[in-house]
Amino acid sequence: MFLSFVQFIKQLPFVRLIFPFILGIILQIFFEYNFNYYSIIAVVVLVLLILTEFNFKDSFSYQYRFISGILLNLLLVVLGSWLVSVNTPKFFKDYNEELVSEAIIMEPPVEKLNSYKTFAEVKRYSTNNNVVISNDKIVIYFEKDISVKNLYYGDKIIFKSRIYKIKNSGNPYEFNYKEFLFRKGICAQTYIKKEDWKKISEDNASFIYSFAYKLRENLADVYKRYGIDNQQFAILQALTLGNKSEIEEETRKAFVASGAMHILAVSGLHVGIIFLMLNFFLKFLDKFKNDRFNYGKYIKAFILIVFLWVFAFVSGLSPSVSRAALMFTFVIFGKTMQSRVNIYNSLAISAFILLLIDPYKITSVGFQLSYSAVIAIVHFQPKIIDLFVIKNKILYYVWSLTAVSIAAQIGTAPISLYYFHIFPNYFILTNILVIPLATAIIYSAAGLLLTSTIPYLSDFFAFALKKLIFALNYSVNNIEALPFSNFENISFNFSDLIFSILVITMISFYFHYKQTKDLLISLFVLLLWLGINTTRKVYKNLNNQVFVYNIKDVSTINFIGEKNILLADNSVLNSDIKKYSFLNNWMHFNKKNYEFIDINTPNYNSQFFTKQRNYFKVNSKTFLIINTEKQVEFLSEKKLFVDYIIISKSPKIKINEILNLYETKILIFDSSNDFYSIEDWKTECEILKQDCFFVIDGAFSRYL
Repeated sequence: MFLSFVQFIKQLPFVRLIFPFILGIILQIFFEYNFNYYSIIAVVVLVLLILTEFNFKDSFSYQYRFISGILLNLLLVVLGSWLVSVNTPKFFKDYNEELVSEAIIMEPPVEKLNSYKTFAEVKRYSTNNNVVISNDKIVIYFEKDISVKNLYYGDKIIFKSRIYKIKNSGNPYEFNYKEFLFRKGICAQTYIKKEDWKKISEDNASFIYSFAYKLRENLADVYKRYGIDNQQFAILQALTLGNKSEIEEETRKAFVASGAMHILAVSGLHVGIIFLMLNFFLKFLDKFKNDRFNYGKYIKAFILIVFLWVFAFVSGLSPSVSRAALMFTFVIFGKTMQSRVNIYNSLAISAFILLLIDPYKITSVGFQLSYSAVIAIVHFQPKIIDLFVIKNKILYYVWSLTAVSIAAQIGTAPISLYYFHIFPNYFILTNILVIPLATAIIYSAAGLLLTSTIPYLSDFFAFALKKLIFALNYSVNNIEALPFSNFENISFNFSDLIFSILVITMISFYFHYKQTKDLLISLFVLLLWLGINTTRKVYKNLNNQVFVYNIKDVSTINFIGEKNILLADNSVLNSDIKKYSFLNNWMHFNKKNYEFIDINTPNYNSQFFTKQRNYFKVNSKTFLIINTEKQVEFLSEKKLFVDYIIISKSPKIKINEILNLYETKILIFDSSNDFYSIEDWKTECEILKQDCFFVIDGAFSRYL
């Protein structure tokens, strides 16, 4: 098996090159090496590589050529690391100061609940009579005003505001919005009032992107002109133009739960549909040839590539569309030149180019899902189809769609479970229905756009579109409404991700090479995985932890061990607070069930938790919540010892007043306290040399 696999990899030069390149990117992202030394190393490696290649041809034995391979891999590792270092954004120089700035809008503003949001590149700003030249990318939140709707990509604005750091709450396993934006080159944010900005010029950005945005707007206007509106318009925009901003949360949840969300994210599926449609209509060009030259196929190849990239630009050049457009470009080029194209090589080349442009794309969930889905479909679908011999054409078509769905799910399930903790149980049924519907919608949309000026024919396509979108939405909603349509809140950690990929890889080797040892290795990995998970679960049950979460204006205390106890007020049961602030932490501990205790409940007793007024006890550890001045207004001859004191709701007290009455390991100031009280307490704790923790800087956690 191993020798066969090595021989297979030898036929894929770009697959061999992509692995050390990605390794270099990952090492730099996570370890942030000082790149002053890397430049020297890169030059040395490159020189050695050239010398060894030269010497091997003249004098060295052939058996030592592996040295040049090692040096080439080292050079690719260094290249990946260097690219990350070069693309790492610099932090803004003048945070928290009121500035007058000029910036160029990078995306059309998107309406939020209380504001309009967009991204912009600050070109220059003034502070203390100094003008600073800049190219910093920031998030802008505009106060709601009708004039914001008139802003477009490339518009230059001048505004007055304070620019702040992007902060992360620091709650365990919560989505790190700060890091997400940082990897997009964005390190600052601002809020601009309606009277503090104005547009000063237009069309100050890339012609290509300006063309793409304007084309997308014009195409969207065609849909609206033919009466496609509300959520039908939102779904059609997402399917054909890559704009998901107008999809309502309820619709989004239905597509996620039914396993159809990939339909709304313009991806390789959509590019493939466009390719097949264009290839079919342009097939007649293959006949244009003479005795010496088949010029028709070159014309067809040129038209196909241009149209694929126009579609990619219109859809916003997302990683999945860019990857698909690049891959099909190489496939078209290879077929036109009558060379044999290997799909794995095409994927590796497209990934290499995308990562050369932006190495941080490797951290994109969409990028990871896109490649894992295509690789799985290429590898598994033929094997799944061959499981049954089906002669009926209709049944074979249904089985082919099913095979695609199963293959894609095999490839993407570990990544989806790791990031989203949800598994759609009816994904096969969903894909059998939605893929043909999505294909028909894309074809009908193309028909409408091409015939928009032709009466009756355009009306026919518009009518068909409305019915098809209704059928798609109806199918998704009904599948989502079925009993047990999905498993939610699945505990799936990074180790689970690695083990699941290893198991899938070894099982695929077994089905490909038919060697029993591959199956035995996969069983061993599976048993090791189960053993580690069991050990981890026992350890977590025996070791209680306390968490004080960073949720603005709210006191939230969580004890996780054998039981999961949440002590807070009722507002934290709001689905959004729960989802974004501590649900991921519960899934990490595999503690989805919890016991809720209102923090204002005077007395509570159970086997694991005891509460009397503001005192409570867990695992022999004592806690006290101080949220009013009255709690430090009693006299005592002897100090009371409390393991942890939590200060809440900004009581008007001094730290020495607390320490005169209580002895404690640490003072915890939760996120319900106001900014000015926290600043005063920080100063007092420093003077008194009292150990303290401020939750506003990130959640508090300790073993009990």
